[in-house]
Amino acid sequence: MKYFFYGHNIYIDHKKYSKNIKDIYLNKTQYNLLDKYPFQLDFETNQNRNIYLRIKENSDNIFSSTKFIFVVEDIVSFVCDIKTNQIDYIIDLNCTNELRKYWLTHVLLPLYLTLKSKYYFLHAGSVSIDAQATLFMGDSYAGKSTLTNHFLEKGHPLVSDDKLGTYFINDQFFCQPSHPYHRPYRAVETLGKKANNYCKTSLKIGFIFWIVPVDATEDIKIKELKGLEKFKVLRYATEMDITLNQKKRFQYISKFANALNIYEIKVPRDMKKLDDVYSEIVTHIKTTS
Repeated sequence: MKYFFYGHNIYIDHKKYSKNIKDIYLNKTQYNLLDKYPFQLDFETNQNRNIYLRIKENSDNIFSSTKFIFVVEDIVSFVCDIKTNQIDYIIDLNCTNELRKYWLTHVLLPLYLTLKSKYYFLHAGSVSIDAQATLFMGDSYAGKSTLTNHFLEKGHPLVSDDKLGTYFINDQFFCQPSHPYHRPYRAVETLGKKANNYCKTSLKIGFIFWIVPVDATEDIKIKELKGLEKFKVLRYATEMDITLNQKKRFQYISKFANALNIYEIKVPRDMKKLDDVYSEIVTHIKTTS
C-alpha cells in the first residue's frame, strides 16, 4: 500500500495475525524487535495513550541504523526503515483500521519526516490565500481548527489541519501540504473529514497569525510581534519537540523568526464574529503584501 503524504511516497506493509495465534506470535515478535532497539524516547501522553520511540543508539546519530520503532501502547507498533521508505506495522487486538490510519497519518508520518530532517513541523492550521500559505497558530483550544474550517468554507484550499511541514530553500521558507483531512472540532483518534478543496503542491509561506482568544465583547485586533516574542511562539508551536538535533532545530527557528513576519490576532469567542475575523485577516494580507 502506498501513501502520498507530505510530498513523499511511503510504502506500508501490513503484518496482521489471526486472533487465536496473535497473543503469542505478536508478543514474541515485538519483544524480539524491542530487544534490538534498547533505547527508549518517551513522548507526552497523546490521546490518553502512552507512545514512545525505540532506537539502537542513544545519541543525535539516530540513523546509525536505518530502522526505528514507534510504539502506540496496546494499539500498534510501526517499524520504520528510512533507507527504503518502508513502514511495517503490527497491530494489537485493540487496534482498528481507523485507529491505525489516525496514528499513521497524524502522528507517525510527521515524526518520521522530522527524524529524516525533511521538514520542521509546526502545530498550525493553514490555508492558501493568494497562492501563499497563511498559518494559524496558538495555544490549545485557541481556535486554530475553527478558524481554518471557516476559511475552507469561504473557498480557500486546505494546506494543513494540524501539523505543517516547513522547509528552507533558496533563502525562502516553504511548506508542504500534509493530507486532505481536517477535524474542525477535534474528534479523538479519527482522520476527520476530507476537504473538497486542498493543496497538492508546496507553497511559499506568506502570513502567520498567532491566535489569542478574548471575550466576545472585545474588538478584533492585529499587531505585529517583534524580537523574542516571535521566537517564543515558534518554539511553542514546534510540533515534534524531541531531544534529538536540538542545536539544528534552534538555528532553524531563529532563521524562521528573522525571515518572516508574525502577527498576533485577538479573536472574540463568538462564532457569529468569524466573518468579521475572516474579513480582518484577508484585508490585512492584501494591504500588507
